Amino acid sequence: MIAAQDFALASCQAVIFTPDEEVSAVKVIKGLLPRWLDKFNAEPIILPTPSPREVPKVILQSTSGAWRCEVGSERTSIVWQKAKSELPVLTMTEFFNEATRLLFNYRQSIQPRVGRLAAIVTRYALQQSPGLFLSRHFCQERWHTAPLNRPQSFELHVHKRFLMANEYEVNSWMRNKTGTIQSETSPQEIVLVEQDLNTLSEDLPSRAYDMEQMNRFFEVVVPEFDTILNLYYPLQESR
Repeated sequence: MIAAQDFALASCQAVIFTPDEEVSAVKVIKGLLPRWLDKFNAEPIILPTPSPREVPKVILQSTSGAWRCEVGSERTSIVWQKAKSELPVLTMTEFFNEATRLLFNYRQSIQPRVGRLAAIVTRYALQQSPGLFLSRHFCQERWHTAPLNRPQSFELHVHKRFLMANEYEVNSWMRNKTGTIQSETSPQEIVLVEQDLNTLSEDLPSRAYDMEQMNRFFEVVVPEFDTILNLYYPLQESR
């Protein structure tokens, strides 16, 4: 069986939505990149214009492949992923602290209205038969013989809406599915969990999050992600 503490962090993402902005690639490269060279030291990618608002204008990356920033008119995302086994693995707190710093720099330089916030984490746990495990974990025993007696893959997506930390009304997505990762010798089967906490899209036209509110959001998502994961994969069921 698998419990919450068995999951390893694969990637984290922090997103701000900027509905009124028209991003200038030149302004990003000249104004922001010099302050971010400690993090994004690879050659920047500038996408051709004109392009849809949802398409990034500039993509910044680290030479290690672990860090990426996608800057667009509609949204800006900071992403960390476990790119190589020898690289240090961040904690969620470390990532969101650093992402908040970078997004503060962006907000100070570009001065957009931030109308929506989102945080996404992906975690995985090794499991020899992930489809069978997930079907047995989430489905009643009467389904274990047929039709769920030998699933090769399995997915369960759950959406909820609630007030997080008594401050932010959020959508919560919990996606549980099978997957594989490449080890040093061969692919390994895994249970993959993607968690997404985001403020409401219907508030986007009217909300304007200041830096304190942004910082608080990316602080409270960390314990909330762990609380949710523990609800789906409690310790007592795994031992």
